[in-house]
Amino acid sequence: MKYDLHSHSTCSDGTYPPDQLIHKASLAGITMFALTDHDTVSGLCQARSTAESLGVQFINGVEISCTHALSGGYGKHKQINQIIHVVALDFDDVKQMDKALQALQESRHNRGFAIIQKLGQLLGANNADHSELTELLWQKVLVKTDGNPQAVGRAHIAQVLYELGFVPTIQSAFDKYLADGKAAYVAIDAMNMEQAIALIHQCGGLAVLAHPTRYGLSATRTRRLIEDFANLKGDACELPNGEPDSLRAMVDRSIASHGLLVSVGSDFHGENMPWRKIGSTSIPKPEQIGVWEKFGAASYTP
Repeated sequence: MKYDLHSHSTCSDGTYPPDQLIHKASLAGITMFALTDHDTVSGLCQARSTAESLGVQFINGVEISCTHALSGGYGKHKQINQIIHVVALDFDDVKQMDKALQALQESRHNRGFAIIQKLGQLLGANNADHSELTELLWQKVLVKTDGNPQAVGRAHIAQVLYELGFVPTIQSAFDKYLADGKAAYVAIDAMNMEQAIALIHQCGGLAVLAHPTRYGLSATRTRRLIEDFANLKGDACELPNGEPDSLRAMVDRSIASHGLLVSVGSDFHGENMPWRKIGSTSIPKPEQIGVWEKFGAASYTP
């Protein structure tokens, strides 16, 4: 079995439609695949239909943006509010999930445009009227999402900044403008992590802490995040992908300490993040139990 349980299509900030994404997964030899678009389940039906035709075991998924107050610092930084991503896997009540995520989708629209407004001011610093640049950036971003403002993600914006020559690479757009705390960053209006986990369970799914080492947190806070997730009845933790061995070892210890299952995923987006390859995932240790061991029997029927 080859698993990839974290991926994105054009329904959020990926560059391949759901059906094409499944074809790429099949060609990569993936036998169990989950589509986990940001805060939307709109691509699941098309993805599942294609997966069935290709004999790929398809798992319902979505990546939910949520907030969490993290402790572990000192002084005025003793506690910080952080946007965390929780992947929902193998849920069967898609309608309830879709209804619960409607507010988040609207928030993504508002947030995307707010980021563009900030960029218009930052990049048009020598021009008193930033409206033309703001409008240009927004229209270019909407082209990336086929005109759907609710699908706008930072990856779309980064790609536009790169294509217009404002940054030398897509990654540098994040490093300079879009990453958490950077000049054009805008937080999304989201449910908290406890609510996200509860929603996933109510919909019949399993809650997975996504990429725990990619939030720019200290080692202490990363361990605290995994502990908090487990205490809030989260089910599994995604294994670091392409990270230093020391970070993987730290996450492995935290997973074992709190009795969490493990999940694996490439976080594939497509051409806007070409360094993430579909099917390129970490390998669990022999003693680690995969979240797929808890999937319902229906999930295993191609």
